[in-house]
Amino acid sequence: MRKTGFLILLTSLLGLMSHQSQAANAVLLGWNNLGMHCMDSRYAEFAILPPYNTIEAQLIVGGKLMKASTVPNAADYTLSYQAIVDPVSGVMNSTSSGKSDWETYAPTLFPVLKTFNPAYTADMGLAGCNMPGIDSPYVLNTAQPMSFQPANSPENTYQAEGVPITPTDDQGNKNTYPLMRLVARDANNAVVAQTDIVLPVSDEMSCKTCHAANTNDKAKPAGGWISDANQEREYRLNILKLHDDTEFAEHAALYNEALAAKGLDPAGLYAAATTDQDPATPGVQVKPMLCAACHSSEALGAPSFSGANGTVPALTQSVHATHATVTAPGSSLTLDSSDNRAACYDCHPGSKTRCLRGAMGSAVAADGSMEMQCQSCHGNMSKVGDSHRTGWLEEPTCQSCHTGTATNNNGKIRYSSVFNNPLTYDSQRVAVNQTFATNADTPAPGLSLYRFSKGHGGLQCSACHGSTHAEFPSSHQNDNIRNEQLQGHAGVTVECKTCHTAGVPSTTDGGPHGLHPIDQNWVGRHGDAVERSGTTGCKGCHGSDLHGTELSRVQGDRSFSVESLGTVKFYRGGTVGCYSCHRGPSSESMNTAAYPITADVSASTAAGTPVNLTLPVTGTGVTMRILKQPQHGTVGLNNAVATYFPEEGFSGTDSFLFAGYDGAKNTVTSTGNKGAVPATATITVNAACSYSLQPGSQAAANSAGSFSATLATGANCAWQLQSDAAWLSVTSPTSGSGPATIQYNVAVNPALNTRIGNLTVLGGSNQNAAQLAVTQAAGTDGDGDGVVDAVDNCTALANATQLDSNGDHFGNLCDADLNNDCKTNSLDLGLFKSVYGNAAGNADLKAAADMNGDGNVNSLDLGLFKRIYGKAPGPSAQATCP
Repeated sequence: MRKTGFLILLTSLLGLMSHQSQAANAVLLGWNNLGMHCMDSRYAEFAILPPYNTIEAQLIVGGKLMKASTVPNAADYTLSYQAIVDPVSGVMNSTSSGKSDWETYAPTLFPVLKTFNPAYTADMGLAGCNMPGIDSPYVLNTAQPMSFQPANSPENTYQAEGVPITPTDDQGNKNTYPLMRLVARDANNAVVAQTDIVLPVSDEMSCKTCHAANTNDKAKPAGGWISDANQEREYRLNILKLHDDTEFAEHAALYNEALAAKGLDPAGLYAAATTDQDPATPGVQVKPMLCAACHSSEALGAPSFSGANGTVPALTQSVHATHATVTAPGSSLTLDSSDNRAACYDCHPGSKTRCLRGAMGSAVAADGSMEMQCQSCHGNMSKVGDSHRTGWLEEPTCQSCHTGTATNNNGKIRYSSVFNNPLTYDSQRVAVNQTFATNADTPAPGLSLYRFSKGHGGLQCSACHGSTHAEFPSSHQNDNIRNEQLQGHAGVTVECKTCHTAGVPSTTDGGPHGLHPIDQNWVGRHGDAVERSGTTGCKGCHGSDLHGTELSRVQGDRSFSVESLGTVKFYRGGTVGCYSCHRGPSSESMNTAAYPITADVSASTAAGTPVNLTLPVTGTGVTMRILKQPQHGTVGLNNAVATYFPEEGFSGTDSFLFAGYDGAKNTVTSTGNKGAVPATATITVNAACSYSLQPGSQAAANSAGSFSATLATGANCAWQLQSDAAWLSVTSPTSGSGPATIQYNVAVNPALNTRIGNLTVLGGSNQNAAQLAVTQAAGTDGDGDGVVDAVDNCTALANATQLDSNGDHFGNLCDADLNNDCKTNSLDLGLFKSVYGNAAGNADLKAAADMNGDGNVNSLDLGLFKRIYGKAPGPSAQATCP
């Protein structure tokens, strides 16, 4: 047993050693052929694109790209792909079963599937490349094979075309950047290399902004909006009905011909999608339409329908040109006039998926906006929808922006738009230098596409630079995993030793785009290269003055031993020139000048509010740069002032990296560290303050009263209280920070109608953060004399029915100062003469007069004194007395 166990262990160790040896001698570069694959979120009504994701890879063994002609050759190795868990969610995406209605309608949309495989399932790819869970969804994750393409474009790649992945993981969560592991095995089935890549996919493609019911009236069908509880179905039905209305009105003959040729209901696409049954698919009660069945689409390789009455326009023309004149809800600009990606993201995956996430799409302008928009490369919608343009193939070239080297270019090394005039999109720039150019006539004469081009050693451009729209480094971390595994850092594949595992070649300009190796060996011998050939070749990247340019920035952290300077470090994004280490190209002396120094900074701001940070730096002539944008916002830079713009809805801690360069030295964060690390800016984004007043409403009697309310808010949230009514007043506090108990008063309501006043919390930029409505009851008028009881000195008897001796409109019965001399009746002796001696019914001025007829003479009637003289001075006295 021991001997057998030892042999098994020895065999395993030998196999492991062999595997490690081969793995160390091989590298696998994989990528997705497009930066984003779109699919419909629903297929019951119509389909634009199916789930169709394509994987490409190239295998390098012993420093050689595997081709059909190499020894060993591509046929000696097999490649496969299978799902792996997402590093954040911990969930994989191995199957498409049950994740959409694609499986139900795919055979109707693509009839060939019924012939290809009558038992079609969602995990079966249209081109034969399946999901790893096909054998047992949610249980198995079986590696699926890739095939080698020696001649097809792109050539010398292993491919898996049309993998039907969806943007939903195996636990039902949305994930538009799922991961697959590519594995290369030799003839003995031993793993020689592997890599993890993203299969980007999104079903965010949507038209509901304008076509959902009750949105844009110009998109309303002739018969009115179609409403449905399912909004995804609703906007699709509105599109089909509008399509019918338009085509029957404008191209009836061609439309009728196309409907008949495709076996569709002569009443139109709406009828086909709502009432017709597909006879070839039992149980499917409607017949959805594939847009590419009539409108040519290079994405699906389908031509336009053509008949006796004309030819149907290409899909890209019908969609983009038609919508160019549309004004989206909430905007005053037509989609054609818009110069930013918002116009495209109304339909394409953007607001959530953010598919434009690569190095170009992530570039930020000084004002914090995205420096490059969709229009920067593709032009406006009318240009994309031009009838003479072939969609998916007539695309911009790299060299229209990357026009050449530092010494031979179109005026700048790189531009942020491919157009000579970015405002008119008139013509694409023609580069004077082909250093960064795509291959001409690739994949066909007259075309020059990045995703089919190749460069250094026959590697596809995408193998090193990444997919379109997701060029390394990407703003989405999953895209960066591959290169972090292969070379230890994100960004373009630049480390020579990644592929040249047996040793980096000794060359001056034989690397990609004429690059030399970047390692300690080059540090030691670059002086000899200059002595042999001069500095002309160096200036292409390091600039005519050899102080460095954007082409001589390091793509990963570097550490070199440099003669008397000792260890010199460059952080990723730092600039290298001839003055970084020595005193220029013709000097042997080391440059011992002091490094410019910067420091970490911090700031805080409220959610949604930009904040400025002055980036500290010592030294002169230092140009500051943002090396890494924050994860939850953007940073614009104006000289040394950085402005952080938090993304909508974000609160928490965010950060970005920055540094500077003075033409010789990159900034350091402390003396003596020789470029070790860039500086960090940390921003605390406080959650948006919310405010509430409880109770939110208060009923008050018509009399004066005091009340309280509870103001709830965050501890650091400042506020002020404001009343919109003079009778409603805050007693304490009127302003503050954090939660509080509010005291307020209500005055007497002198009116005969209800009144409402509001207490409003003003919080920060929110001028109506919370409100409390006080409703006060109307005043009552018991005697009906038009004076409310609360201010009526005599509520029992209307003043108009009483004797008014002094003419102050308050009857004697309740008038405490009958003669208006500011003396209370009970103390006023003159009153006896003027009133009691001369009252109505006492014309003879009898001393024994009985004014109230109770049998008691006035002067002895205590009840009269109580009713009249016992009252305080009335309104008349208050109005006239000091």
